[in-house]
Amino acid sequence: MRYRLLAGLAAVALITGAGGAFAASPPNALVIGTNLGAIPALDPAAINARTVSEVVSNLYDNLVIVNPDDLTTIRPMLAEKWTVSDDKRTITMTIRKGATFSSGNPVTAEDAAWTIQRVIKMGAVGSTDIALWGFTKDNVDSLVQATGPETLVIKLPEPVSTDLVLYSLAGASLGIVDKKTVLANEKNGDLGQNWLKSNSAGSGPFKLTQWRPNDILLTDARADYWAGAPAMKRVVMRHVPESGNMRLQIEAGDIDVGQYMASGDIEALEAKGATIDPGPGLGFYYIAMNTQDPDLAKPKVREAFQHILDWKPLAATTMKYNGFPWQSIIPKGMSGAPTAEPTGHEYDPEKAKKLLAEAGYPNGLKKTLFPSSDALLKMAVALQDSARKAGVEFEIVPGEHTPDFRARKFQVLVGNSGTRLPDPFGTLVQYAYNPDNRDEAKLGGYYLWRTALDAPELTKLVDQSKAETDPEKRKALFEQVDKGYQALPPTLIITLQRTDPYVIKKGVSGYVGHPTWSTRWFDVKKN
Repeated sequence: MRYRLLAGLAAVALITGAGGAFAASPPNALVIGTNLGAIPALDPAAINARTVSEVVSNLYDNLVIVNPDDLTTIRPMLAEKWTVSDDKRTITMTIRKGATFSSGNPVTAEDAAWTIQRVIKMGAVGSTDIALWGFTKDNVDSLVQATGPETLVIKLPEPVSTDLVLYSLAGASLGIVDKKTVLANEKNGDLGQNWLKSNSAGSGPFKLTQWRPNDILLTDARADYWAGAPAMKRVVMRHVPESGNMRLQIEAGDIDVGQYMASGDIEALEAKGATIDPGPGLGFYYIAMNTQDPDLAKPKVREAFQHILDWKPLAATTMKYNGFPWQSIIPKGMSGAPTAEPTGHEYDPEKAKKLLAEAGYPNGLKKTLFPSSDALLKMAVALQDSARKAGVEFEIVPGEHTPDFRARKFQVLVGNSGTRLPDPFGTLVQYAYNPDNRDEAKLGGYYLWRTALDAPELTKLVDQSKAETDPEKRKALFEQVDKGYQALPPTLIITLQRTDPYVIKKGVSGYVGHPTWSTRWFDVKKN
């Protein structure tokens, strides 16, 4: 234990320098500047956010993988091959021989089955995608089983496109966990949750060496990784929440990759030769309205709100690298998405005033406005300023309001979304799906439920798209859902499609941001 502690301190000293200040990034180490403040745990089953998904995707391998430059092709990872039964209800996978966890234990089909079972039984945010296909705490043990050391059988409880199931298996929350190691650290039947908050038990190319919340996360490459040793011997994530400080560290060569940076700093670094990976995302920036508020329940009011945000200046300045104009709930370029930029939510304060008057509010409205997080505060202020000209007064309450959004405890909120399913279903199920509108249903994973809007016809169409396998029929369903959503009028007004830019120092290659946040470090090299 003493040797491990000294080794860890020495590794940190290599990156930080004797006094805690940054030292130049070594040639065989990748240093990522990011915001570590939003990582409550490193347990794959308990995550659904960008930075922690990247970490977990390098500590844990998945059964299958989807590359960032080709989201339509599902490729082997720990599962060397798989077959689908004629009735499309059973997936049989063959687990790769020779893959091991960082503990040295071999990866088996039992580990894979237990990982899926564990995610469902925990019921944490990491189960959101895989639970969509009908798996529950009561049926998952019988439906997901290892029938041999290398054979995993997944039986689907309801008809669903098997590609959707495979996409969810490629998500960070389904990184395969070392069952033997985790159960050895289980306490009071917690399935190892407490231990995995700050430890790892994966088979990925990197292993966790040290994690200090809001400070540093240190990983070391595995020389015995089944696909060969990564070029980087070490990858370090440093907590650098201030964009200007991040810019200085990149300019000095101390940081190789910068995340969550302000547009002005990104623009300055681009001018000096840094590469900007736009990080195209599969989510949107939106204005959400709670229809449990009697004013916001009126369609005319929601229609008026489509014209109160002057988003074009935002897109050209503050949001220049963080999003692009888009008003469909299907990401650009995906099946069923508009072929041209959709319109309808243009800033028009006079039109908004007219619609509010028709709704019975000739003198306008006053509402409380939440940013979903501090990162959305600038967008909230921009909305406050432009809405005033339309007769809408917002009182902004700064803070982290995503929990309030999930619990329906808000009036109006600005936020952004993402999805780890590289399929239109991933966004439709967020924005156009609400199978049970009751408060007690607590379906906080669905944005339409959060806004308390019951839309049974849209929900039915989204369910149909889940089971449909014919590409043209799926496309027609997606188009129908999108059209129906815009006609509601919607409780979530989309203005921009999200991007997650990465600033990459000159000389670094192979770092490619993944739209589903599963950004991997295996191919990264430094010249």
